[in-house]
Parts: sequence; structure tokens; C-alpha cells
Amino acid sequence: MNELNLNCRSNRGLGLVELMVGMVIGLVTLLVVTQVMQSFEGQKRTSTGGNDAQTNGALALYLLDREIRMAGYGVAGPEGMLCMNGINSYYDAGDGDPPKVTIGGAFVPIQITDGGDGQPDRIELMRSDAEFGAIPTSVVKDMPTPSSIVTTGTTGGLEKGDLFIMASKTGDKRCTLMQMTQDAQATGNGFNLQHNPGADGPYNPPNPVNAYGAANTPSYEIGDIVINMGAYRHREYRIQNDQLIELDPMGAAPPAALVSEIVDMQAVYGVADAGSNKISAWVPATGVWASPLVDPALVPRIRAVRLAVVARSPQYEKETVTGAAVELWDGGPSYSPNDDGRHYRYKVFETIIPLRNVIWSAS
Repeated sequence: MNELNLNCRSNRGLGLVELMVGMVIGLVTLLVVTQVMQSFEGQKRTSTGGNDAQTNGALALYLLDREIRMAGYGVAGPEGMLCMNGINSYYDAGDGDPPKVTIGGAFVPIQITDGGDGQPDRIELMRSDAEFGAIPTSVVKDMPTPSSIVTTGTTGGLEKGDLFIMASKTGDKRCTLMQMTQDAQATGNGFNLQHNPGADGPYNPPNPVNAYGAANTPSYEIGDIVINMGAYRHREYRIQNDQLIELDPMGAAPPAALVSEIVDMQAVYGVADAGSNKISAWVPATGVWASPLVDPALVPRIRAVRLAVVARSPQYEKETVTGAAVELWDGGPSYSPNDDGRHYRYKVFETIIPLRNVIWSAS
């Protein structure tokens, strides 16, 4: 009998109470592990989102910095900006008539368009992108009446399809933008740059005067210069649909999205006094500095650009993590996200970019 009772006790299992205690301990352990994993995953997403914002902001600033530093390349000479009296576009419409000219305003290396309250600014840039450099070559034959052939001392690296600008060394004439229609042809006294084969007529329309008071048909002469513009880089940068966008203001190419999660861009001019390279004031693109610049005399005083871009993390946080305003620089503008936008984290990238081509030229 005693032996039977001993065998029964040795074969007993867990009771209901023991099972419930074990389940409670297991559930508590699972809950703790789940919370730890959720917390870790949230921290990882926040960290990853911050890294994405860091990368996007740094890339956007790099692209803008590179372009802004090159602004005005090819049209900034030792005497100053070469095309402040305006720049014409000389072209063949293909209708059998003489070549035509469109009248343009001053060649401004950089223009900031103020976006107004709470809106991003826009930046427009112009420069040469010649592969072999925009080193001027001298005109060796007078052109009292503009023609389809320009004779210069060297080719200036120009090839068929390249654009070039005719200007005076002192910048006292209107410039003219032309395009090579064939490779430069060697002659006994230089090279012929042909930009309108078979067309040797006067400008059309004849001699209008634009707002700057300069005649539309300048005569070029020995000693004037030709500058290789390559494909003539003319670009505008703006924020659209939370992306940094590059577009051609003339509509020759479709807009291209460069960097995502860029929500704001603000810029001001660094202005020096006449005859100086030292910046004396930081001015927004408003008033007399509004785009387009009405007074070309102001353009050479722009020595630098102060630029800030705001990058947003793609990670939406449950709680509000950003204040009502994100300051871009001390005493400067700020970015104000809406209520929903305050659930994202932001990174600000700010820098001062010198306009080296303007600085190297005279005031």
C-alpha cells in the first residue's frame, strides 16, 4: 500500500494554479521584450531618419554651393562684368529671312527671387560650361555690320554646336550670344567662327533700345573678345513638392528632381560697398534688390550668398518633436512647419558662398 502511494505521488503533474502562474510570468516577459523591441525599433527609425535628413541636406547644400561658386564664369573680366548692358540672342529662324535677334536684359550671374512669408526662395544662375574653359579670344577683323562670320585669333576651344558670346573687354557694349554651326575654319589671319551659314544680313529688328538705353546692334571691332560658353548653363533651383528641383528657365529641358525631403531654402545677398570686396551688409532679394535686378550697377556689388536649406526626416513621430519655428541662422529667417509637420525632425544646413568670378573681376 505504501509502495502504491509513493508511485502515485511521483507521477503527479502541474496544478492549475502553477500553470496560471507560469503563463503570467511568460506573458509579462513577452510584454517586456516587446516593449524593449518597440523602443529599440523606434530609436533606430529616428536615428535612420536623422541620417537620411543629414545626407539629403548635405547633398542639396553641396549641389547649390558648387553652382553658386561658378556663377558668372565666362563673363567676368578684369574690368568687371562684361554684359551688364544686356545680352542679345542671334539666331537663324530657318524661314529664309536674315538672322534675327531677341533683345535680352543684363547678364546677371545670380538672381534670388524672394518667396515671401513662409515660402522658399528661388535661385537662378548663369555661366559658361565650356569643356576647355571660357578663356576669351580676340577678334582680329572689324564687324561694323554684324555678319554670320566672326574672325578671331584662335578657336577658343569652340566646336560645332557650342554657344559663344561677343563682348568688349571693358563691358561697354551689349553682348551677343551666337551658336557655332560648324567647326572653326582656319584662314590666313586667324579662324572664322561661322554661326549662320549663308546668312549675312543686318540684325532684325533694327536698332531698338531696351530699358538700359543701349542700342540693339553693337558693332564689334578688332580687340573685342569672343568667349566660349559651351552649352550656356542657365538654371533655376527651387523647392517643389518637398524636393530640390533644377529647371531651365527657358524651358529647353524638363524639370529634374535632385534631392528629396528638402522643405525650405532661404538666401540673401552679401553686398560690398563700391570698390571693395568686403561685405558690408546682408540683404534679402526685396526692394531695390528684388528679382529681376533693375539697376545693373548693383550687380557687381554682390560678392557672396548666404544660403540655408532645411531637410526633413522621413520618419513621422507620434509625439510633437519640433517647435513652432526652426531658426536658419542667428537673426535670420526661420522655417515654421504646420501642426502635422511638427511631428517630423529637421536639420538645417547653412553656409556663406563667395561668388569668386565676381570677386576676381573689378567693381
